[in-house]
Amino acid sequence: MRNITLVIKHEIISTITKPSFWLTTFVLPVFIMVTTFGSQLIGREVFETEEPFAESAGNGPVAIGYVDQANLIAHLPEGVPPALVQAFPDEASAQMALEAGELRQYYLIPADYVETGALFVIDKDFAPMGNFPTAELFEYILNYNLLGDSALASRVSDPVAGLQITALKPETTGSEDFDTRFVIGYGVLFIFFFVLTMSSSFMLRSVSSEKENRTVEVLLLSLRPRDLMLGKVLGLGTVALLQMGIWLGGSFFTLDRGGSLLASLGVMLDNITFPPGFLVWVAIYFLLGYLLYASLLGAIGALAPSARETGQFTFIAMLPLMLPLWMNTVFIEAPNGVLATIISLFPLTAPTSMLPRLVTGGVPLWQPIVGSVMLAAATYAFVLIAGRFFRADTLLSSASLSWGRIAAEFKRSEG
Repeated sequence: MRNITLVIKHEIISTITKPSFWLTTFVLPVFIMVTTFGSQLIGREVFETEEPFAESAGNGPVAIGYVDQANLIAHLPEGVPPALVQAFPDEASAQMALEAGELRQYYLIPADYVETGALFVIDKDFAPMGNFPTAELFEYILNYNLLGDSALASRVSDPVAGLQITALKPETTGSEDFDTRFVIGYGVLFIFFFVLTMSSSFMLRSVSSEKENRTVEVLLLSLRPRDLMLGKVLGLGTVALLQMGIWLGGSFFTLDRGGSLLASLGVMLDNITFPPGFLVWVAIYFLLGYLLYASLLGAIGALAPSARETGQFTFIAMLPLMLPLWMNTVFIEAPNGVLATIISLFPLTAPTSMLPRLVTGGVPLWQPIVGSVMLAAATYAFVLIAGRFFRADTLLSSASLSWGRIAAEFKRSEG
């Protein structure tokens, strides 16, 4: 027991004294959250402050120019400033105004428009993806003159403007809107994904570095391989708990102090509620998820002669944790759907998928219970397998890591 305690102490001190640990703990989450939600905030502000029509240099709003060869436009709808719309007798005069900078675009209504429906826009700039800021207003003007009624023209231009949605099944989430559910659900998923991946990778880096610098040879003189593994798992698990506590504390501080910023993104903090026993489920899924993936990466580290050879194997091992992050909208839009339920019950994806579902609410109690039991069983199996890989011959071996070697070592451990 004394040897295990020494390993635990060594792993804690050696990890928290590295600048990279504190850099990833504080800087990386801030960077990712700023790039995720900051772009939404900037985009919303630009949209809200953007004028409907661009302004030319000192000439006021750019007019909507048009050439009406079909003689359809006789009157402007009420509320449309006459100075905003300018008719031209022919294309030549409209083209001159375009080249003089008085217009950015002008519309050409052919004489056979009623029969063909063809409408042309002549733009000053080349815009292969389309850039017609006046199209909706001109469509409304054209519809008004075709129909003779502004209300009917509005309905034709936007037939679902007054669409009202009535849900047959009432909301059972603790949030009243999508933005709030997205921020909270994505935040929980984000925190758990990075805490689990980073804490598990501590195990891989620790084992690989000690094999590379041959420290493991000295350690095995006084330690049994499984004692070494147990000490590393417990020590690095303590560091992971510290990191998760910092991230959760920072999240709650952001929710408490950043109300105005989040409200500008449509997130209403008054609507945020967590289900009963949520923190208990956080502890259960974190501890089991950490033990599972730390054991898995520890086994890879025990077989690999250096950290450089673990790249593809680490990616494949951590891939199940990434899937819920890539499919985050599934847990926000349909948290109780078939796909979300299956992913949250499958042991390898459960650590990062069950908690976002619990945040959005409405999850039957039996599902987190069954999910945690299945996760515990899988964790126990992975710990046993990793323990069998932690042998003196594998820790001291310099053989290259390959899928064939992994399969051979697995068969050997079963024997």
